Amino acid sequence: MANNDNGSSFAFGFLFGGIIGVLIGVLLAPRAGSETRSELADRSEAWRSRAEEMAARVREKVGPTVEIAKERVAPAVENVRSRIAPAMDTFRETVTPVVEQVSSRMGGGRQSDDDQAESPSVDGAAETEENGETPRT
Repeated sequence: MANNDNGSSFAFGFLFGGIIGVLIGVLLAPRAGSETRSELADRSEAWRSRAEEMAARVREKVGPTVEIAKERVAPAVENVRSRIAPAMDTFRETVTPVVEQVSSRMGGGRQSDDDQAESPSVDGAAETEENGETPRT
């Protein structure tokens, strides 16, 4: 569909939109930088004080509830710990020999950092064969 107004409506719309944009820009133009920073500082202080007040109110309302919950949960936690302790001891007694056995098969047991620094490398570079020669890798 052809429009025979030779683009005059587009030009009018473009000009009208530009004028409206300039008017809105002038009306909403920011203040000077120092004024803006001052207002932001004031607002941030107000927001900070509100947040502190809200936190204090929450602590006042929730604090006693938290203390009551702690008082009620602590005995249950101790009860669970006392029930689990023997099982943990049994587990440790069972697992420790197995870990030591696996460690001894893998490389002679656990070694301290100092012992590991002095021990031969795993790749065999410091090992010697029965005939006194270093194996090739």
